[in-house]
Amino acid sequence: MKKNIKRLLCGWLCVLLLMGLFVSTGSIPVSAESVEDVPYTNYTYWENGGTKIPVATKAVFQAFDTLTGEGCGIGSFKELQYMSVYDGILYVLDSANGRIVQFDSSYQVIGQIDSFAYGKENLTFQGAKGMFVDETGLYVADTLGKRVLCTKDGKVFQIIEKPTDTAVPETFNFAPTRLIRDRSGYYYVLCEGSYYGMMVFTERYEFCGFFGANSVASSLGAALTGFISGLFETEEKHAASVQALPYTMLDVCIDADGFITTINDEKWSGQIRRYGLAGTNILKKSSGFSYVSTNSFNFADNPPVYRDVTSTYGTYIYCGFNAITCDRDGFYYVVDGARGRIYVYDTDINLLSVFGGGLNNGNQLGTFISPSAITVYGDDLLVADFSTGKITVFRLTDYGKLLKQADSLTVDCKYTEAKPYWEQVFAQDQNCQLAYKGLAKAALEEGDYQTAMELSELAFDRVTYAKVFEQVRDRFIYDNFWWILVLCLIAVGALSAFIMISRRRTIVMVRDRKWNLALSVLTHPIASFNEMKQKKLCSVPIAIVFLALFFVTSVLKTMYGGFMYGKADLSQYNALIELVGTVGVVLLWTAANWLCCSLFQGKGDMKEIFCVSCYALMPVILFNIVYLVLSNFLIPTANSGFDIISMICYGLTAIHLLLGMTIVHDFSFFKSMAMAVLILLGMFVIAFVIFVMLSLSQNLLNFVVQIFNEVTMR
Repeated sequence: MKKNIKRLLCGWLCVLLLMGLFVSTGSIPVSAESVEDVPYTNYTYWENGGTKIPVATKAVFQAFDTLTGEGCGIGSFKELQYMSVYDGILYVLDSANGRIVQFDSSYQVIGQIDSFAYGKENLTFQGAKGMFVDETGLYVADTLGKRVLCTKDGKVFQIIEKPTDTAVPETFNFAPTRLIRDRSGYYYVLCEGSYYGMMVFTERYEFCGFFGANSVASSLGAALTGFISGLFETEEKHAASVQALPYTMLDVCIDADGFITTINDEKWSGQIRRYGLAGTNILKKSSGFSYVSTNSFNFADNPPVYRDVTSTYGTYIYCGFNAITCDRDGFYYVVDGARGRIYVYDTDINLLSVFGGGLNNGNQLGTFISPSAITVYGDDLLVADFSTGKITVFRLTDYGKLLKQADSLTVDCKYTEAKPYWEQVFAQDQNCQLAYKGLAKAALEEGDYQTAMELSELAFDRVTYAKVFEQVRDRFIYDNFWWILVLCLIAVGALSAFIMISRRRTIVMVRDRKWNLALSVLTHPIASFNEMKQKKLCSVPIAIVFLALFFVTSVLKTMYGGFMYGKADLSQYNALIELVGTVGVVLLWTAANWLCCSLFQGKGDMKEIFCVSCYALMPVILFNIVYLVLSNFLIPTANSGFDIISMICYGLTAIHLLLGMTIVHDFSFFKSMAMAVLILLGMFVIAFVIFVMLSLSQNLLNFVVQIFNEVTMR
């Protein structure tokens, strides 16, 4: 018993040491603030699989000037709500003043509209939050008036009010905030606080339903939580509980292809959505070798929450997109109203740039207090500030023109035409990941495979790399087909001969009985574990070898696995994390297993538990080796076979662990399954205790250091 306690204490000390090393030397993720340049922020993200790494970049748009009502001689703007451009004229909705101001391309005032004629009366629209202009007229979302004014030449020809259709709930608040008219003549209206999606009206102004209706995403965990809560909550508490609600749409635009695109108040993902005819999101993003819906993609910073250290209590601020527009080239421009930042995306959801700022302090050019509207006016990007009544003019830089031109050609698959533009972009900014990708695709199209492989690897572009590798591999096989065929025949013949001879002469590859038993666990786990238990043939050195192989192969798999399958970024990789995730987990399992099973009359000791746990790792070790070799030769597909093999190998390891527990502790199989759940809970408890101990020890160390500094300083 004393020996077991000593071994357990040694295992705990090892885990504590590993965790301490991890805490002290673990890499700290870079945040977007580390590349922020006051007063402007110009950065983008390098994407590596699911990882987004912020990097500083050259300015795509540069703050040029501000436009104010006083400067134009028409009195200050109050509560700028919306801007729109049509036929070379800029329309600005000055909501609190109840007017629409018109500007020409030189930003000179050419007209003001403060009312519309309707029969014998004039209708005003103070408090309106949206408008839309096209060849058919000027449409105003009169929010306070709860109506949409359809006008032409200063006269109202139609008023859209709350429909009497049964599909519209009686409690529905028809307070229009945004509206657009598509190419087919249908009107789409967003209403304040509506969870039903956009209201759709025909060209005859008849209500025909809701479009883009959304629902709350559900999960098994949420359903179980709700069920359990319902069993114990009172009716009053259940009624007062917070209910998850669908998102609400905040702004809408029509993109270059005529599709309706919106932003919503989602915080973590799916903030931008592009709708097809069925009213579902059709916006896709490349995810390796397939395209996935952007419903789960975070368009904002990573993570989309920021701690405002300037506030007294360190308030946490979430990214909140509240305005969107699209230019004729298909680029999306969205505004983060909470932090004053502008994001530029292309139609393939590649982030070109993030700029602007303010965080409620918009005193400098290019910063905002509460940006509320955005629009494109030629080569200028205009952003209106609701609080200050200023419109900031961002002008497209020469670098931005090159970047947009190169990206547009690449999106259209014109890689060779885009090459000279990408070369100029790369010469000016080597932090542009899109330039590496564009040049790699151009090199592939030109047949320069060596350059294409180098550039695509630098850009973490696995799809292009796989296409290049396939060309190189196929050419190598074609040039050396006969040599490869002869070598394969020799290898198959030698293996067949060895199998036949070994069966006839009963050749034993491993003569040591302990090693033989350990290796036979893979194919005969029950018989091997029984013999180890009965004849005391467990070997700690052999178990340590398996554990070391588990760690080493895991590191090699991550570092040197095929780039096409997601090779790690070595600049960010930390082997200590792998050590904790392999050796640390096995030691933690062993300790929790011994503690829990000892309470339920388990007959296994620490040595047997450790050996069985390590022997059970063989399927995972073999998978790591197979993956390490084959991932450097096989071309991945959308449904890679490695995922299935991985599930099978980890499943075999889990089964071997359960069988080992059953035999070592003399449990039934079902009791072993129940104990496995208890052991997992015990592991979480032990890990939590270790975390608390490390935190307390760190605080104690800081306290001792402070006392030492005080004593030495005085």
